[in-house]
Amino acid sequence: MKKTVLFLAILLSFVSVFGLAGCKNGKSDRTTYTIDCTLTGHELTATERVNFYNSTDTALTEIKFNLFGNAFRKDAKYNPISAQYTSRAYPNGLSYGDMDIKKVTSGDTDLRYSVCGEDQNVLSVELMQELFPDERVEMVIEYTLNLANVVARTGYNDHTINLANFYPIVCAYDDAQGFYECLYYANGDPFYSDCADYTVNLTANSEYNVAASGKLISKTENGKTSQSCYQITNARSFALVLSKEFESVTKTVGETEIIYYFYDDKTPDKSMDYAVKSMTLFEEKFGDYPYPTYSVVQTEFIQGGMEFPGLVMISDNLEPEAYGEVIVHETAHQWWQSVVGNNEIEHAFLDEGLAEYSVITFYENYPEYNMTREQLVASSEKTYKVFCTVYDKVHGKVNTVMNRDLGEFTSEYEYVNMAYIKPCIMFDYLRQTVGEETFFKGLKNYYKEYKFKNATPDDLVGVYEKLGADSNGFFDSFFEGKVII
Repeated sequence: MKKTVLFLAILLSFVSVFGLAGCKNGKSDRTTYTIDCTLTGHELTATERVNFYNSTDTALTEIKFNLFGNAFRKDAKYNPISAQYTSRAYPNGLSYGDMDIKKVTSGDTDLRYSVCGEDQNVLSVELMQELFPDERVEMVIEYTLNLANVVARTGYNDHTINLANFYPIVCAYDDAQGFYECLYYANGDPFYSDCADYTVNLTANSEYNVAASGKLISKTENGKTSQSCYQITNARSFALVLSKEFESVTKTVGETEIIYYFYDDKTPDKSMDYAVKSMTLFEEKFGDYPYPTYSVVQTEFIQGGMEFPGLVMISDNLEPEAYGEVIVHETAHQWWQSVVGNNEIEHAFLDEGLAEYSVITFYENYPEYNMTREQLVASSEKTYKVFCTVYDKVHGKVNTVMNRDLGEFTSEYEYVNMAYIKPCIMFDYLRQTVGEETFFKGLKNYYKEYKFKNATPDDLVGVYEKLGADSNGFFDSFFEGKVII
């Protein structure tokens, strides 16, 4: 995500196919989701078929799902919106929403389940027998998502309906912790998921134009409603944005169709130009973009932007000079988070720092924007030093450790400096230390080696060590707050 500061009887060996409407997914070595959903007003009713593939080394007796839709409950323990954004996020007053699980089945059998976790943020489904590695089980989850009137990733507003995190998603599996339960912190992007294949069949008012993570496979009109089928493979999540006001322009880069959806942009070709140029450059610098479509979507959003595989949200509240920069940052996230994933709760700096440094790489390669690498790095250093001074005076000390949990940040100001600004400086120092060729070769290798996987900070370090760079001490000094800038 870009901040405006610089800023989810058992079958074991085979699966029977349910006769649900719409197009269907084939098998793979990944979990697959087929979601049939209907939007009526501000309520989404859905049936989600999850064909879960046990890619772990462990026999499983339960499967856990993150329920991000419950973050907007009235009695939620964690506020999904920080205090500084509350008035902007709820322009019509506080509003609430939730995700109501109706039923979980496998075949003709009802499965036992519970909504649990620290903040009713997890759906735990009990399996009837152990599921061994490389085996599959299919479950059907029936649920309702009630949307809050909130300017956020998930919610409805005057111009758009944002449908991110609109379905139960299998928790990423961590060898140390098992299924990783995400808490919806207000700071940052509280997400951690594995790649899967998606088919989404959406029924909605035919007046809506729909931007989606996946490619449109089919669309049928039925009077006042329409049904659209979207698909994407090897994706970390799936998102939709709907609006009755959307216009769109389309361009092609290589084999990718870029679609820019907007309702309040007097220079849409200029905005599209940022998307085209950044995708062209990042394919050259990092590696090929893997999806057939890329949707850049203007929407109501309290921060600068938000990334999802094949789709990014761009806030309609940005100043004109910042709008293009946010498009570039979010496009970079297609490489750093959508394809090469990471635990954004524990290592937010990993994808945010790379996306922010990719912005610098963009401007230095397109001199027509009159922003040099030297100017941008100097601006980052100045911003970081001001932060250190302010925090030292206010708190008597400043914590400059990058490698920490989202819940440990005391404010968005601190989060932004540790997840965006300082790592951006780190990557430029690394570039100066190892040299131009090794730096960009390292990023290409990192992308190639961890494509569709979840990487850790140590994985990034290892990539540069394999290239002969003595980088472990360098990275550690930044990660743990030892370096003096």
